[in-house]
Amino acid sequence: MKSPALILAALLIASAAAGASLLVGNILWFGQQGLLLRAVLFLLPVLAALTGAWLVLRTRSPRTARLLALACIPVLIGVFGYFLFWMPRFADSVLSIEMVEQRLITDSSSNALVEIGFAFPIFTPTVKLRNGELFSREVDVYLRMIDSDGRPMLYRAVREEVPPGTLNVEATVRGMLSANERYLFLPVRLAPGEEITGRLVFVITALDEGASFMGEMRRANLVQFELRDAAEGELLLEVPVAR
Repeated sequence: MKSPALILAALLIASAAAGASLLVGNILWFGQQGLLLRAVLFLLPVLAALTGAWLVLRTRSPRTARLLALACIPVLIGVFGYFLFWMPRFADSVLSIEMVEQRLITDSSSNALVEIGFAFPIFTPTVKLRNGELFSREVDVYLRMIDSDGRPMLYRAVREEVPPGTLNVEATVRGMLSANERYLFLPVRLAPGEEITGRLVFVITALDEGASFMGEMRRANLVQFELRDAAEGELLLEVPVAR
């Protein structure tokens, strides 16, 4: 084999590996693109790798090289068929949230409260979130309650970025928990088909003094999670919380 062909094959295989790595490392961005563009972007590193392998094999094993060239046809059909036909028709197209565990951050000196300048319960349920839709999603998660007296309460989970200069409970809690990878902060970002599990953080600020949050949850007329689009605020999903 001539050295230019070998060099070209090496470059194609290296570019295929780099392209695949970029797609894997930017899966959220990839999920925001149209289905046709996704098919093309997915194919580029695959075809580059096949072409590089063909250049290596065409003189050493012509028969294998021919079979490799023919394999490009089902690859093209399969990738375009998956992105343009199968996904729009058979993907479940559903967002979901499921509570795996209920938990309060507790401190024995504060009777199940965390002292952070104010005495508020910090509710940290472990949840499983899944994006079955065709495109990436950025969602905010709210906890809505209607207590036994009919009073409505709405809590937004703690955000990743609290507005600059904000000195409040949310900013304090965010700073306390930021080093722990178990916690999820808003917005929660999900690529198509992605499922993540982690702890959301709700600062419970509307309880009467001395009231038990878990007790209020058990007595409440309604407790549910709400998923909303992070940019538009559109309500996407309401899921009752098991008590």
